Amino acid sequence: MLNLIYAEYLKNKRTWGIIILLVGSVLGSLLGTFLYVANKQVFIQNHTQWLALWGESNLFASQIFLPMFLGIIIGNNVKNELNNNNLLRIIVSPVKVAQLIMSKWLYMIFLELINQIISLIIFLIIGHLLNLPEVVNIGRLFIWSILGWVGSLGIISIQLWIAMRAKNFTTNLLINFGVIIVGLIISIANSKLGSFYPYNQIMIGLHAKTLTSFDQSQIIIFILVIILSTLFGLSATNITVKKMLLK
Repeated sequence: MLNLIYAEYLKNKRTWGIIILLVGSVLGSLLGTFLYVANKQVFIQNHTQWLALWGESNLFASQIFLPMFLGIIIGNNVKNELNNNNLLRIIVSPVKVAQLIMSKWLYMIFLELINQIISLIIFLIIGHLLNLPEVVNIGRLFIWSILGWVGSLGIISIQLWIAMRAKNFTTNLLINFGVIIVGLIISIANSKLGSFYPYNQIMIGLHAKTLTSFDQSQIIIFILVIILSTLFGLSATNITVKKMLLK
Protein backbone atom coordinates (compact mmCIF):
# COMPACT_ATOMS: atom_id res chain seq x y z
CA MET A 1 0.00 0.00 0.00
CA LEU A 2 2.85 2.40 0.77
CA ASN A 3 4.27 1.76 -2.69
CA LEU A 4 0.90 2.57 -4.25
CA ILE A 5 0.61 5.78 -2.25
CA TYR A 6 4.12 6.75 -3.34
CA ALA A 7 3.11 5.99 -6.93
CA GLU A 8 0.18 8.38 -6.47
CA TYR A 9 2.62 11.01 -5.29
CA LEU A 10 4.84 10.51 -8.34
CA LYS A 11 1.87 10.67 -10.70
CA ASN A 12 0.51 13.82 -9.11
CA LYS A 13 3.57 15.79 -7.95
CA ARG A 14 3.36 18.08 -10.99
CA THR A 15 -0.36 18.78 -10.55
CA TRP A 16 0.29 20.98 -7.49
CA GLY A 17 -2.53 19.41 -5.48
CA ILE A 18 -1.49 20.86 -2.11
CA ILE A 19 -1.04 24.32 -3.66
CA ILE A 20 -4.56 24.13 -5.12
CA LEU A 21 -5.99 23.18 -1.71
CA LEU A 22 -4.09 25.99 0.00
CA VAL A 23 -5.42 28.46 -2.56
CA GLY A 24 -8.94 27.42 -1.58
CA SER A 25 -8.16 27.76 2.12
CA VAL A 26 -6.42 31.12 1.71
CA LEU A 27 -9.24 32.53 -0.43
CA GLY A 28 -11.79 31.54 2.19
CA SER A 29 -9.58 32.86 4.98
CA LEU A 30 -9.03 36.23 3.29
CA LEU A 31 -12.74 36.62 2.59
CA GLY A 32 -13.57 35.72 6.19
CA THR A 33 -10.91 38.11 7.52
CA PHE A 34 -12.38 40.94 5.44
CA LEU A 35 -15.85 40.23 6.85
CA TYR A 36 -14.44 40.05 10.38
CA VAL A 37 -12.70 43.42 10.06
CA ALA A 38 -15.82 44.98 8.52
CA ASN A 39 -18.01 43.75 11.41
CA LYS A 40 -15.46 43.71 14.21
CA GLN A 41 -17.54 45.63 16.75
CA VAL A 42 -20.48 43.26 16.32
CA PHE A 43 -18.29 40.19 16.84
CA ILE A 44 -16.67 41.64 19.96
CA GLN A 45 -20.06 41.76 21.68
CA ASN A 46 -20.77 38.05 21.08
CA HIS A 47 -17.44 36.15 21.02
CA THR A 48 -13.81 36.47 21.82
CA GLN A 49 -12.09 38.02 18.83
CA TRP A 50 -10.01 34.91 18.14
CA LEU A 51 -13.10 32.71 17.93
CA ALA A 52 -14.93 35.29 15.83
CA LEU A 53 -12.04 35.40 13.37
CA TRP A 54 -11.88 31.60 13.37
CA GLY A 55 -15.55 31.30 12.46
CA GLU A 56 -15.39 33.88 9.70
CA SER A 57 -12.10 32.57 8.30
CA ASN A 58 -13.26 28.97 8.09
CA LEU A 59 -16.93 29.30 7.16
CA PHE A 60 -16.51 29.97 3.45
CA ALA A 61 -13.33 27.89 3.15
CA SER A 62 -14.86 24.79 4.74
CA GLN A 63 -18.29 24.88 3.10
CA ILE A 64 -17.44 26.12 -0.40
CA PHE A 65 -13.78 26.49 -1.33
CA LEU A 66 -12.30 23.33 0.19
CA PRO A 67 -14.91 20.87 -1.17
CA MET A 68 -14.71 22.62 -4.53
CA PHE A 69 -10.92 22.49 -4.75
CA LEU A 70 -10.88 18.89 -3.48
CA GLY A 71 -13.20 18.13 -6.40
CA ILE A 72 -10.74 19.79 -8.78
CA ILE A 73 -7.68 17.82 -7.72
CA ILE A 74 -9.59 14.53 -7.48
CA GLY A 75 -11.22 15.12 -10.87
CA ASN A 76 -7.83 15.90 -12.39
CA ASN A 77 -6.35 12.75 -10.84
CA VAL A 78 -9.10 10.55 -12.26
CA LYS A 79 -8.96 12.32 -15.65
CA ASN A 80 -5.26 11.51 -15.94
CA GLU A 81 -5.92 7.86 -15.10
CA LEU A 82 -8.62 7.59 -17.75
CA ASN A 83 -6.69 9.51 -20.42
CA ASN A 84 -3.60 7.36 -19.96
CA ASN A 85 -5.60 4.10 -19.75
CA ASN A 86 -3.93 3.38 -16.43
CA LEU A 87 -7.04 1.67 -15.11
CA LEU A 88 -6.87 -0.93 -17.86
CA ARG A 89 -3.41 -1.94 -16.68
CA ILE A 90 -4.94 -3.28 -13.47
CA ILE A 91 -6.18 -6.27 -15.47
CA VAL A 92 -2.61 -7.47 -16.11
CA SER A 93 -1.12 -6.33 -12.80
CA PRO A 94 -1.22 -7.81 -9.28
CA VAL A 95 -2.82 -4.62 -7.97
CA LYS A 96 -6.45 -5.02 -6.97
CA VAL A 97 -9.09 -2.39 -7.71
CA ALA A 98 -9.76 -1.86 -4.00
CA GLN A 99 -6.05 -1.26 -3.37
CA LEU A 100 -5.83 1.34 -6.14
CA ILE A 101 -8.88 3.19 -4.86
CA MET A 102 -7.63 3.07 -1.27
CA SER A 103 -4.23 4.44 -2.29
CA LYS A 104 -5.90 7.37 -4.05
CA TRP A 105 -8.12 8.04 -1.04
CA LEU A 106 -5.19 7.89 1.40
CA TYR A 107 -3.09 10.17 -0.78
CA MET A 108 -5.86 12.76 -0.98
CA ILE A 109 -6.57 12.73 2.75
CA PHE A 110 -2.83 13.15 3.39
CA LEU A 111 -2.85 16.28 1.22
CA GLU A 112 -5.87 17.60 3.10
CA LEU A 113 -4.15 16.94 6.46
CA ILE A 114 -1.17 19.05 5.35
CA ASN A 115 -3.58 21.72 4.14
CA GLN A 116 -5.37 21.89 7.50
CA ILE A 117 -2.11 22.22 9.44
CA ILE A 118 -0.76 24.96 7.17
CA SER A 119 -4.14 26.72 7.23
CA LEU A 120 -4.03 26.77 11.05
CA ILE A 121 -0.59 28.37 10.94
CA ILE A 122 -1.81 30.97 8.44
CA PHE A 123 -4.80 31.72 10.68
CA LEU A 124 -2.55 32.28 13.71
CA ILE A 125 -0.33 34.60 11.68
CA ILE A 126 -3.35 36.63 10.52
CA GLY A 127 -4.65 36.85 14.08
CA HIS A 128 -1.35 38.20 15.37
CA LEU A 129 -1.10 40.66 12.47
CA LEU A 130 -4.53 41.96 13.50
CA ASN A 131 -3.25 42.33 17.09
CA LEU A 132 -6.12 40.36 18.61
CA PRO A 133 -5.98 41.00 22.36
CA GLU A 134 -6.94 37.69 23.98
CA VAL A 135 -4.70 34.69 24.48
CA VAL A 136 -5.43 32.15 21.75
CA ASN A 137 -6.21 28.56 22.74
CA ILE A 138 -4.00 26.85 20.16
CA GLY A 139 -4.78 23.39 21.52
CA ARG A 140 -8.50 23.78 20.94
CA LEU A 141 -7.99 25.19 17.44
CA PHE A 142 -5.61 22.33 16.60
CA ILE A 143 -8.23 19.76 17.68
CA TRP A 144 -10.86 21.54 15.58
CA SER A 145 -8.48 21.54 12.60
CA ILE A 146 -8.01 17.78 12.96
CA LEU A 147 -11.78 17.31 13.21
CA GLY A 148 -12.14 19.39 10.05
CA TRP A 149 -9.69 17.05 8.37
CA VAL A 150 -11.68 14.04 9.60
CA GLY A 151 -14.75 15.69 8.11
CA SER A 152 -13.13 15.54 4.68
CA LEU A 153 -12.79 11.73 4.64
CA GLY A 154 -16.32 11.09 3.38
CA ILE A 155 -16.21 13.98 0.91
CA ILE A 156 -13.04 12.65 -0.69
CA SER A 157 -14.42 9.13 -1.06
CA ILE A 158 -17.69 10.37 -2.56
CA GLN A 159 -15.83 12.71 -4.88
CA LEU A 160 -13.73 9.80 -6.15
CA TRP A 161 -16.96 8.03 -7.06
CA ILE A 162 -18.41 11.10 -8.76
CA ALA A 163 -15.21 11.60 -10.78
CA MET A 164 -15.20 7.95 -11.90
CA ARG A 165 -18.87 8.07 -12.83
CA ALA A 166 -18.69 11.40 -14.63
CA LYS A 167 -15.44 10.58 -16.48
CA ASN A 168 -15.56 14.06 -18.03
CA PHE A 169 -13.66 16.68 -15.98
CA THR A 170 -16.17 19.48 -16.64
CA THR A 171 -19.15 17.30 -15.74
CA ASN A 172 -17.39 16.29 -12.55
CA LEU A 173 -16.88 19.93 -11.55
CA LEU A 174 -20.51 20.81 -12.29
CA ILE A 175 -21.78 17.93 -10.15
CA ASN A 176 -19.34 18.86 -7.41
CA PHE A 177 -20.53 22.46 -7.45
CA GLY A 178 -24.14 21.27 -7.33
CA VAL A 179 -23.72 19.09 -4.24
CA ILE A 180 -21.83 21.91 -2.49
CA ILE A 181 -24.65 24.38 -3.17
CA VAL A 182 -27.21 21.84 -1.93
CA GLY A 183 -25.24 21.51 1.31
CA LEU A 184 -25.09 25.30 1.69
CA ILE A 185 -28.85 25.63 1.17
CA ILE A 186 -29.64 22.82 3.62
CA SER A 187 -27.38 24.26 6.33
CA ILE A 188 -29.01 27.69 5.96
CA ALA A 189 -32.56 26.31 5.93
CA ASN A 190 -32.12 23.78 8.75
CA SER A 191 -28.83 23.44 10.61
CA LYS A 192 -29.89 20.17 12.27
CA LEU A 193 -30.67 18.59 8.91
CA GLY A 194 -27.44 20.03 7.53
CA SER A 195 -25.46 18.12 10.15
CA PHE A 196 -26.36 14.88 8.32
CA TYR A 197 -25.11 16.11 4.93
CA PRO A 198 -21.63 14.70 4.08
CA TYR A 199 -20.38 17.83 2.33
CA ASN A 200 -20.99 19.92 5.47
CA GLN A 201 -18.73 17.83 7.67
CA ILE A 202 -15.53 19.88 7.18
CA MET A 203 -17.40 22.96 8.38
CA ILE A 204 -18.91 21.03 11.29
CA GLY A 205 -15.56 19.55 12.29
CA LEU A 206 -13.89 22.96 12.21
CA HIS A 207 -16.73 24.37 14.36
CA ALA A 208 -16.90 27.27 11.91
CA LYS A 209 -20.54 28.00 12.79
CA THR A 210 -20.98 26.89 16.38
CA LEU A 211 -17.61 27.96 17.92
CA THR A 212 -18.37 25.62 20.83
CA SER A 213 -17.27 22.05 21.53
CA PHE A 214 -19.40 19.08 20.47
CA ASP A 215 -21.96 17.66 22.84
CA GLN A 216 -22.47 13.88 22.96
CA SER A 217 -25.15 13.71 20.28
CA GLN A 218 -23.20 15.98 17.91
CA ILE A 219 -20.04 13.89 18.05
CA ILE A 220 -22.05 10.68 17.47
CA ILE A 221 -23.77 12.15 14.40
CA PHE A 222 -20.47 13.54 13.13
CA ILE A 223 -18.70 10.17 13.39
CA LEU A 224 -21.62 8.17 11.94
CA VAL A 225 -22.02 10.48 8.94
CA ILE A 226 -18.30 10.27 8.17
CA ILE A 227 -18.15 6.48 8.52
CA LEU A 228 -21.24 5.89 6.39
CA SER A 229 -20.29 8.43 3.69
CA THR A 230 -16.73 7.08 3.51
CA LEU A 231 -17.89 3.47 3.19
CA PHE A 232 -20.48 4.45 0.60
CA GLY A 233 -18.01 6.44 -1.49
CA LEU A 234 -15.26 3.81 -1.45
CA SER A 235 -17.68 0.94 -2.13
CA ALA A 236 -19.43 2.80 -4.95
CA THR A 237 -16.08 3.75 -6.51
CA ASN A 238 -14.92 0.13 -6.32
CA ILE A 239 -18.08 -1.09 -8.07
CA THR A 240 -17.84 1.65 -10.73
CA VAL A 241 -14.21 0.88 -11.60
CA LYS A 242 -14.88 -2.86 -11.82
CA LYS A 243 -17.76 -2.21 -14.22
CA MET A 244 -15.50 0.02 -16.33
CA LEU A 245 -12.89 -2.74 -16.57
CA LEU A 246 -15.46 -5.31 -17.66
CA LYS A 247 -16.63 -3.23 -20.64
